[in-house]
Amino acid sequence: MAKVEITNVGFETLFLLEQYMAEFISNPESLSEQLIDIAADKLASHPESCPVCPELEYIGVFDYLQLTIDNHYKILYRYDKQIDTVFITAFMRTKQSAEKLLVQYALLT
Repeated sequence: MAKVEITNVGFETLFLLEQYMAEFISNPESLSEQLIDIAADKLASHPESCPVCPELEYIGVFDYLQLTIDNHYKILYRYDKQIDTVFITAFMRTKQSAEKLLVQYALLT
């Protein structure tokens, strides 16, 4: 089982997602907890099962994988095979641009 860690940027993007979703759902904290639980379960047991993020692959960035949940949310992560650790770097809506997010945070994880 791989270790799963959420980076500072991951927590920042989760907070931003929570703020945005507060306009549409009554308990956005519950959504955050669900996303973390789903990601931790799936990525700990199958860290290499997700594809490279297509938006980032298009611009030549191949080390961010994308876990899509219910066609509404995407979780970007990197997997370090040598230390068997998943680093979750972003929580987003599927309609958000991963490329813009990557530029915004300047690849800092």
